[in-house]
Amino acid sequence: MTIKLYANLISQPSRAAEWVMWLKHLEHELVLTDFGSPTFTSPEFLALNPNGLIPVLQDGDFSLYGNAIMPYLAEKFNWSDLYPADVQAHAKVNQYLHWHHTNARLITPKVLVPLMHTKQNIATPEEAVFIKDTPALLTKLVELMEKFLVKDFVAESDHPTLADFAAYWSSCRSSSWASTTFPSTLSSLLGCSV
Repeated sequence: MTIKLYANLISQPSRAAEWVMWLKHLEHELVLTDFGSPTFTSPEFLALNPNGLIPVLQDGDFSLYGNAIMPYLAEKFNWSDLYPADVQAHAKVNQYLHWHHTNARLITPKVLVPLMHTKQNIATPEEAVFIKDTPALLTKLVELMEKFLVKDFVAESDHPTLADFAAYWSSCRSSSWASTTFPSTLSSLLGCSV
């Protein structure tokens, strides 16, 4: 059975998973899913991910979602270049992936969505505060990225790992803002661009 990736390439985790699958020439079906689509609330989709969110990977009768997709594929297909066998490098990748989802991903609900709602004239008072706090949030996140990037890549390896694909997050949208203040982050983002 063909591996399926349900995704919307506006979604950073969707892009990261698709990018890794593309880079590794993994034959799969990309099921593009529009935000707001009834797909997200269908019983079939909710059986794959009860959260009703993307990305979702379906591999036969097995499914999983979010940043768990990339490690699963790396382990299944032995992509040790992206998910190192070395225990410490492996731990660095896992550490970043766990940090990423509750930190770097804040850019979506606290920056991108409020900006989009502002342009649509539907921003809430809370979103106005998020927009006001955007420079501080971006500074905090990119300062932390500078600390993760002791070497050129997150796992302190000589090549990109799954952590770097996840790290090529929404900050690429703010790379011009970060260019002089955060050179390691910018260098990593540019170095990872395929």
